[in-house]
Amino acid sequence: MRPVLLIAAAATATVAGVAPPVPARADSYVTCASQDYRRSWCPVYSPGRVWLDRQYSSGRGACIEGSTWGRDRRGIWVDGGCRARFRVEDRYGYYPDNSYPDYGSSKKDDTGALIGGLILGGLVVGAIAAANSDKDKPSSGSSSSSSSSSSGVAVEACRLEAVNRVSAYGQRPRIDRITTTTASSGGWTVQGYVSVDAGPKAVSYAFTCRYDNGAATLTKLN
Repeated sequence: MRPVLLIAAAATATVAGVAPPVPARADSYVTCASQDYRRSWCPVYSPGRVWLDRQYSSGRGACIEGSTWGRDRRGIWVDGGCRARFRVEDRYGYYPDNSYPDYGSSKKDDTGALIGGLILGGLVVGAIAAANSDKDKPSSGSSSSSSSSSSGVAVEACRLEAVNRVSAYGQRPRIDRITTTTASSGGWTVQGYVSVDAGPKAVSYAFTCRYDNGAATLTKLN
């Protein structure tokens, strides 16, 4: 059974109140950055283990587990200028007491929690829709379905990367719109606009994001 069908089956069983016989597992990635060498948190909605996957910072911003990055109830925390992509072992469901992590009262953390929830919900809903649409399609249409699923993952990863980047410039970072999603060189190029509240007004930035090998990287932000 394909991964998308496994996710859809697990989600359907949970809605019906019946636990799936085998939890669906797949690793995901979260990019988190320490702003101005201060501690920041990024939401994680899986109780699974976390590994440092790729460090983006350098020099004084070295990412050292237990010193400049770690995992607690609020999610992944980074400090001392550490900026990196982290690999998260996904496990089906939320925390044992069915609650969300405590992200505190700051606007920045609340925004991160909302974005994480939207991404997770979108992936599950998208998986169910893709599984239902496959029922009436011949096998020759599988490549088209796979391409659509891949572009959706690329868009969500680029959304999160853009929001993380502009969060250093103000409050309430958010995506205004995605303008283009283009397949190129084995990956995806996503373009759009992201905004942040800087004082009394909102400032909008155009961004271009490259997604390949499971990682999203902004190549333009102005």
